[in-house]
Amino acid sequence: MISRVISAPVAATPKDNLGCVSSKLRKDIHVDSGDITFYRKCMEEADLSRVTMPACERGFLTGISLGHAHRRKIFTGARTLDRHFDTDSIYIRDFSEDYQADMYGNFDFVLIELSRPFLDRLADEQDLPAISGLTCDVQQKDAVLGHLARALAANLELAGSINTLFVEQIGLAIGSHVARQYGSFNAANERAKGALSAANEARAKELLLERSRDGVSIADIARECNLSRGYFIRAFSKSTGRTPHQWLLEQRTDEARQLVERTDMTLSEIAAQCGFADQSHLSRVFLKLVGVSPGAWRRHALRAALSRQD
Repeated sequence: MISRVISAPVAATPKDNLGCVSSKLRKDIHVDSGDITFYRKCMEEADLSRVTMPACERGFLTGISLGHAHRRKIFTGARTLDRHFDTDSIYIRDFSEDYQADMYGNFDFVLIELSRPFLDRLADEQDLPAISGLTCDVQQKDAVLGHLARALAANLELAGSINTLFVEQIGLAIGSHVARQYGSFNAANERAKGALSAANEARAKELLLERSRDGVSIADIARECNLSRGYFIRAFSKSTGRTPHQWLLEQRTDEARQLVERTDMTLSEIAAQCGFADQSHLSRVFLKLVGVSPGAWRRHALRAALSRQD
């Protein structure tokens, strides 16, 4: 049985069950289908508001962006994460963790709340391993979810038994896709494949990028994925074709290449910004991976920019 609530903005400023100020929303639709809940949340103004929610046992929330102008700053302990959302950008919230974020308006989201009973039932029905959690990459985009979300958004406000069935079917398709693509399955399943699950690969890459400069070790990241250090290195290598260290050097070098090309920062400043030991370390790695020195790359980029102006 689906219950449908379409809320109009009101004069007061109560918050909805996702922590948003309801009166600021141009569109606020809430459709409850038992163990799946659908939302459509739209705000057209660039308005700053703080969202704060304590941990609870509601499961997981997947947000799918239908717009391209939203950004938010997410606070996790001592860490701060800046997110910029384009069309088809997604995020996943685990309701069992406290959530606090500054939202800068201009958003259009379809959101799917998946309860833990839904994930348990899905695992049984589709012969999947037990799903212990959901997670995705920091800047994850998903065109499949974007397509399904747009179809869902076009029908959430409509009544009738046929539309109700359609919403339920789209919701099941979204839930199945999220579970298969971003589910954290038990370690036995990963060992059977010899590679990281999509969720653990995304989590490992996020930790490598964000915490390696704080001294996090490979063993620490392996523990986050419930794997031994040795198995994690082998599984990461099978998933990415690189060891964790090689992958991280490539990401830092790519960041350095963009700074060399697009900014006036000195090479020493870029080395510090990108996590290299010093300018010499940056130059050695850059030459090995890019094929030229950082200075030569900057000169080439400058000549290319000048030729485009002529």
